[in-house]
Amino acid sequence: MDLRINQHRLKDLKFQRDVIAGVCAILLGINVIQSLWLFFRHERIIITPPQLAQGFWVEGNRFSPQYLEEMALHYAHFLLDVTEKTVLYQGDIILRYVVPEAYGAFKAKLLADEKRLRRNHLSTRFAPSDVMVSPEHLSVEITGELMSYVGDKRISQARETYRFQFHNQSGRLLIKSFTLVKSDQKAEHEANLEES
Repeated sequence: MDLRINQHRLKDLKFQRDVIAGVCAILLGINVIQSLWLFFRHERIIITPPQLAQGFWVEGNRFSPQYLEEMALHYAHFLLDVTEKTVLYQGDIILRYVVPEAYGAFKAKLLADEKRLRRNHLSTRFAPSDVMVSPEHLSVEITGELMSYVGDKRISQARETYRFQFHNQSGRLLIKSFTLVKSDQKAEHEANLEES
């Protein structure tokens, strides 16, 4: 009788051991699959800084359209909302985010802009109205009104479209180029007629 009970207990223990070993093998397999999946997956970081209007994400070599839009608007402010006193300071900030190959061209453009603003005692203000983002090409087109002032008097106004071409450098978004795509320049008297 004792032998039969012991054999029955032994059989139950072996069954429990086999079930637990099977569960452990399944869990081990799941852990291996998750570990391999993490090696080939890029982490998505969601950023919501207080001064920006919307949250965005960066995942490996991809950037959300919202991130491209926010950064283009931010950089456009530094490049187009300038006075003769602020153009070089703001330009130095922008130069931190320019690809090394374009650094010389950007620096030369900033120095030329500073000379023009200083010579004419100008300041400019850009009011963006439309943004078109192309995430696959890392480019953004910003359309808006560029107004030029001498003192507090507006001397010209133009509806202009600028294009930012970005470059991904190890997950960091850098400016490759900034170009004027289209301009509908209004003469001084036309702008004054609109105000009347």
